[in-house]
Amino acid sequence: MQIPDTLHPFEKPTLIVVTDSVQAKLWRADGRTLEGPEQIDAQTGLEQDTEHVSGQSPGGAHFAENRDQASRDSREHLYHALSKTLMDRLHKKEFEVLVFTVPEEHENELKETLHVDLLKRALTFVPKHLTNDDPLDIVAHVQEAIG
Repeated sequence: MQIPDTLHPFEKPTLIVVTDSVQAKLWRADGRTLEGPEQIDAQTGLEQDTEHVSGQSPGGAHFAENRDQASRDSREHLYHALSKTLMDRLHKKEFEVLVFTVPEEHENELKETLHVDLLKRALTFVPKHLTNDDPLDIVAHVQEAIG
């Protein structure tokens, strides 16, 4: 896909990583070319039991477990898989710069999971949920964030 003249070309090979809680989409931008997405899904290999569980313990105490733990586990799996994939691509010299979009409430969790070499390449973290946005809208958000 060509990046239109209304947007800036990318000076260095850049990997735009668009994440949410269950997936990451990787877009490679170089000059006016945008390629992708490659998708990483958090549910691959995970048990997908997300039912709400409640009841009463043998001692009579009530308990409830919700989807929070499953969501955290899913994100953790996604972010570790993402870090591994990005390190593999870094070793293959597929990019020089990284840009992330991540929902604001998950930004610190993502940063804590990423390899230090990836954090050094990260130009910015855009605190937005953009996984379902048009690719050129994603580019516009990224370029606005990096100035």
